[in-house]
Order: sequence, then C-alpha cells, then structure tokens
Amino acid sequence: MNVISASYGNDSIAMIQWAYENLLFDVTVVYCDTGWAHPGWDKRVAEGEALARNYGFKTARIESMGMAELVRMKKGWPGNGQQFCTIFLKGLPFLEWIDDVDQKGDAFVLVGKRREESLDRADTPGYIDDSEYHGGRTLWHPLFMHTEKQRNALIHRAGFEVLPHRSRECEPCVNANRADFMLMGPAQIERVNDLEVEIGKPMFRPKRFGAIGIFGVMTWARFGPQTKRMKEAEPDLFSTGCDGAYGCGL
Repeated sequence: MNVISASYGNDSIAMIQWAYENLLFDVTVVYCDTGWAHPGWDKRVAEGEALARNYGFKTARIESMGMAELVRMKKGWPGNGQQFCTIFLKGLPFLEWIDDVDQKGDAFVLVGKRREESLDRADTPGYIDDSEYHGGRTLWHPLFMHTEKQRNALIHRAGFEVLPHRSRECEPCVNANRADFMLMGPAQIERVNDLEVEIGKPMFRPKRFGAIGIFGVMTWARFGPQTKRMKEAEPDLFSTGCDGAYGCGL
C-alpha cells in the first residue's frame, strides 16, 4: 500500500502525477482537514482528489479537532518552539487513520518534500525507515532531488497551473510571512481576532513583527518597515520551523 500525504499544494499535485507516471499501484491520497483552511481551499482539494481518482487512486479525508478547538484546549497558540498544531491537526489523525487501514504497518508513506525548497529541507533523504511519525512505516520522499522546474513540469502534465503560494490548508499558518498575510481576507482576519480575544493571547509574538494582535500584524504586512532586521526576522516560504514529515504547506 502506498499512501500520499497531501495538502494539495504544488508539491502534492506533483507527487500524485509522479506516482501515476511511475506506475505505483494501490495508492491512496490522504488529506487532513485542519479546520483552518482558506475559504475556497476545499475546491482545490476536490480538484486534486478528482485528479487522483482519474488515475485510479483512492482518496480519503481525515477530520481533526480543528485549530480553534486546539487553541482553546491549549489555552494558547502554537509557536515559540512548540509546534503542536502539526501533531494534533495532522500527525495524530493521520496515524489513527493509517493504523486502521494498514494494521500490519507495511504501507509506504509518500510526502513531496524537496531539498531545493529551503535550507531547512536541504538534507531531506530519499527514505526514512521506521519513521517515528508514521508508526514505524517507511517514509518516502520521491521528489527529494527534483528541482522546481522538474516539479512544475509534473504539475503541468497533471493539467494544473503552478500556484504562486504554498498550500492554503492552514491560513494563517503560525509561521506565516508577509506574502501569506497579504493573501488573507477580512473573514480570516476576523476569525483570528475573535480567537485572540477569546483566549486573551495574540497569535503572533509582538516581538516578531513589532505588532500586537492580528490587526497590528496586518498593518505591518501592508505598511511595515523593510529593514534588514525585519527581513531577517521574517520567515522564508518554507523555512517554517516545522518538521515536514506530514507535508505541511506542500
């Protein structure tokens, strides 16, 4: 059994196309719903699922407790070196699902990480045997040596356009950068603000952007300084501080 952990961003679509072109069999493409996706991302998910099913693959969606409930439970936001969102919203739901459908633990889990994406992922191996994040199963990164050009070619052969941003399965991500903030609409900003008020804590550390609360962060994103210090503090597109085992943002 081959299981593609997908968020239906660029690398996920490329991963599905690669699996099809390389004649992988018994493939299931799995999406974990974080409950924090951009409005309309479900349309992208549906399009990716249609592609997978057209290739003869199975698809599955896994529900999580959702970001809002997780923040309430933890009485705070993930971050500051405590990236618990990934494990609760993707890792544990995925593990529960795969333990049920693959009780012998023989499945290969495929994730579309690439070394070229960032310094954080520059040492990505082709395989990880006995992955601790996947119940001892083999974690496989078939695209680990692919360049962006090669990745994009796979996406085009799948009949998709290359997105100018990472997956919007979780928006805003706790590691969002200026470009990510600029994609947010009023409803998303209000959603963050409401939860900040409810738990009494801002989603983003004031020290990081020199702003308090999501409205302050949005002001910084639109009009903030472009000093060297701020650029160094602002996270790169894929230098998120997250472990990529579950394919966040891919």
